[in-house]
Amino acid sequence: MSFVKINLKTVKEPEIVPEGEYDLRIVKVKDDETKKGEPMTILSIVIENAGIPNPQVVMHYVLYPNGGQYDDMRALEIKRLLTAFDVGFDEGGFDPQELQGRTAKCLLTQEEGDDKVIRNRMRLPRIKE
Repeated sequence: MSFVKINLKTVKEPEIVPEGEYDLRIVKVKDDETKKGEPMTILSIVIENAGIPNPQVVMHYVLYPNGGQYDDMRALEIKRLLTAFDVGFDEGGFDPQELQGRTAKCLLTQEEGDDKVIRNRMRLPRIKE
């Protein structure tokens, strides 16, 4: 490849936001698999009222019940997600693609990953029934 003309002097790493409640918008919904080959959905979420010019995109991973010991917890987390982002569901299930473009107000926390990088993580509100 020949010389690539691109100005990289103004490119900066995205910033994490302080812990707190933010307006969030799901901008990408991608069906994928876990390392164990189980189905999951990856959500890319932007922070609409971050208060900083270059907020980091929040990644959220939806893990589905698989007949294991965490099925109840996974189902509850999915119900919280769908309720927060106002996506319809019934006893038959839901369409993950309906999450695209949806908005919600949720708590963001800061969490250090295994790679020692601090990221924002979405904490879904409890369901009010």
